[in-house]
Amino acid sequence: MALAGALLLIFTIFIRPQEFVPGLESVGLLNIAVGLAVLGILIEFATGKIKTAWSPQLPFLIAFLGWCVFTTAIKVGMDVVLDMKTSLGFATIFMGIVMYAGRSFASFRGLAILLVLISVALSAICIHQGQGEFQCILLEEEEGGGAAHDQSKGEPDGRACEDSHTCDKDGIDGREYACEKPGLFKAFTIAHGRVRWRGTFADPNELALAVAAAMSFCFAFHAQMRTKFRHLLLAMVLGVVLYCVMLTGSRGGVLVLLAILGVYFIRRYGAKGLIMGGIAGLPLLLAGGRSGEDAEASSLERLGALYEGVDFVKQNPFLGLGFGQFVENYFITAHNSYLLSAAELGFPGMVIWTSFVYVSVKIPYMIAFKPTWDMDRRLPAYGLSLFTSFCGVLIGIFFLSFCYHAMLFIYLGMAGALYGVAKASSPSFEVRVSQKELGLIATADAVLIVILFVYTRAKGAG
Repeated sequence: MALAGALLLIFTIFIRPQEFVPGLESVGLLNIAVGLAVLGILIEFATGKIKTAWSPQLPFLIAFLGWCVFTTAIKVGMDVVLDMKTSLGFATIFMGIVMYAGRSFASFRGLAILLVLISVALSAICIHQGQGEFQCILLEEEEGGGAAHDQSKGEPDGRACEDSHTCDKDGIDGREYACEKPGLFKAFTIAHGRVRWRGTFADPNELALAVAAAMSFCFAFHAQMRTKFRHLLLAMVLGVVLYCVMLTGSRGGVLVLLAILGVYFIRRYGAKGLIMGGIAGLPLLLAGGRSGEDAEASSLERLGALYEGVDFVKQNPFLGLGFGQFVENYFITAHNSYLLSAAELGFPGMVIWTSFVYVSVKIPYMIAFKPTWDMDRRLPAYGLSLFTSFCGVLIGIFFLSFCYHAMLFIYLGMAGALYGVAKASSPSFEVRVSQKELGLIATADAVLIVILFVYTRAKGAG
């Protein structure tokens, strides 16, 4: 029951079927998933299937949540704190569900399989979307008139177009149009042809990160398969995802994929793997991402956000602006999770958040590279996969505001689940964060802020 609820939860968050399947919107799939998962987890605790609730992430999670509440209450008041339940609160619940629903090898593997299947399905859907022809999309209206804030919702009217001005000429007066490629399940591209999904992945950059991050699990499945077609299957899956990332036009997504492939090439072939990985990734690096005026404008916009973000840290070094307040003080978000944590939560909040992420990455690292003698021999391959996913994610969130994102918290939950599986297999297995490591984390955070300060001032943004 717990696993079924967790699988439904991840499926609902990533796929959002309630947005394109008639009748599902009123069902409350997310509430059903959470209820089913929580009930299942309680039953497994009661029956002894889950033997411990501990994860080395928990002290850092509690400190992070407490610091968010503390700083936000002081800086902007309790009303904003109460609003946190719909973002950070839900993300924390999602993490807990994944953490405890995946505490057996079969359950963890089931969650990993679902992440891969979702990645492949979204990639295939978006490839189909990218092959379409440009049409006029009548954007959905807000209640009371005006274009909806969420411009991932609209209906194609069948007219071919070259740009949105073409659509306006013979369109409905007072309505807003986009000239994009419609695809399956009422989704359509953005920014004149960049593929995307909907909801949390309506941003092509976030879609690219999501589909790329799950790819590392394919290598674990490949290592355990005995069929002679396993090499072909791996190549096909990787090919679909690679092509999707290219169609998103996401430069960050390209770097995520290169990081994931690089870790596996180096792990398999050592120093030679770095050269082989570079050669294999060169076509992706050259063909992926955007170029031209739009890309340059996007880069300048992000540079401006980094510039302002560093200023926010200078002005509020201890308490920050408060949770969710970056966009209240600037017209876009930080587009850098590390800087966002410092700007909104102050430098102490940044250190707490990065420590939380660090211990989550250390869990699969220890399982992959320093397993105990009595650990289940199947686990190091999955530890390596999750560690590799995190390597990609840590690069991807350098260009995205993911501090409180549901997808990040699901992967943090996967780390907690894998810890539970490893602990059940090997009672002597432990993951600790020393005072020296915390000092190094704080130093690295400070160095990053200084680098961003020097970089943005040298570029003259602002």
